[in-house]
Amino acid sequence: MTRMLRIATAALALSVVALPAMAQEKAAGEDPVAARVNGIEIRRSEVVQQIQEMGSRAQQVPMQVLYPQLLKKMIITKLVSKQGYDMKLQNEKEVKDRLKAAEDQIVADLYVHRAVQPKITEDKIKARYDQLAAKFKPEDEVRARHILVPTEAEANDLLKQIKDGADFAKLATDKSKDTGSAKQGGDLGYFVSSAMVKPFADAAFALKVGEMTTKPVKTEFGYHIIKLEDRRKSSPPPIAEVKDQIVNQLGQEMVQTLVDDLEAKAKIEKFNPDGTVMKDAPKEEKGKKADKK
Repeated sequence: MTRMLRIATAALALSVVALPAMAQEKAAGEDPVAARVNGIEIRRSEVVQQIQEMGSRAQQVPMQVLYPQLLKKMIITKLVSKQGYDMKLQNEKEVKDRLKAAEDQIVADLYVHRAVQPKITEDKIKARYDQLAAKFKPEDEVRARHILVPTEAEANDLLKQIKDGADFAKLATDKSKDTGSAKQGGDLGYFVSSAMVKPFADAAFALKVGEMTTKPVKTEFGYHIIKLEDRRKSSPPPIAEVKDQIVNQLGQEMVQTLVDDLEAKAKIEKFNPDGTVMKDAPKEEKGKKADKK
C-alpha cells in the first residue's frame, strides 16, 4: 500500500469514528477556549481535531484521560514554538519544505474523504452485509459458566460444595480467578470450540445442557469447573454490530480503486538512489514468465 493510500485510508476511517460530544457542540456554533498560553488561545475545536487525527487509537483511551493529555501537549507546543518564532525559524527552508509536505498530505486526505465518503451509502452497506451473511457457515456453539482456580485441590473442594448445594454462580463470583467472567457469575457467553483452549473446549462441548464437569479440567491457566448452560447454532452478527467494519472495508476498497485509477492515468517515473531507472517489479516478473513460454 502506498504512503498516500495509507494516509487516505486513515482519513477515511476518521469519518466513521463517533465524535465526542464536544465536537457535536462545535457544530452547533460553540467553540470555547480550552487554554490560554501567554494570551494565545487554544480552542476546544483544536483539541478535538487532534483527537480526530488519532483515528482508532483515540477510541482506546477514555475522553477524560485523552483530553487533558492532548491539551497539555498543545500548551507545550505553543510554549516551545514561540521560542522558535522569536528566532525566525519559520522563515527557514526546512520549515517551508515540511509545511508543504504536510499540506500535500492534508489536501490528499480531504480529497479522498470528499470523493469516497458520499459513495458509502446505506444501500451499499446493506448489500455488503447480505453478501457476508450469505457466506456465513453456522457452527455449533455453547454457553457455559466456569470457575477458575490455581490448584486441583481448590477445584475439588469447590466441586464438593456445589454438589452439596452451593450456588455455582455465587462461587464463581467469589472464588474464580478469571475476574472478567467472575463478575457475571462465571458466565462466558456463547462461544465456538475454536475460541477456547482445547482441553476446555473438549470438556464444555462434551456436556449436556445443565451438566457440570465431574472433575477439574486442567489448562495452561489453571483448573476449571465448567457448567453448560445452552447449545445453539451460531448466526451472523447483526448489521449494527459490524457496520463500522463494513464501512471501513468499503472505504478502503474505494480508496484503492481511486488510487489505482489515478496511477493508471498518470505518467510516473521512479528512480533508484543511484539515479538509475527503477524497474516495475511486477511487470518484469510477467516478462520473465512470457520469455519462458
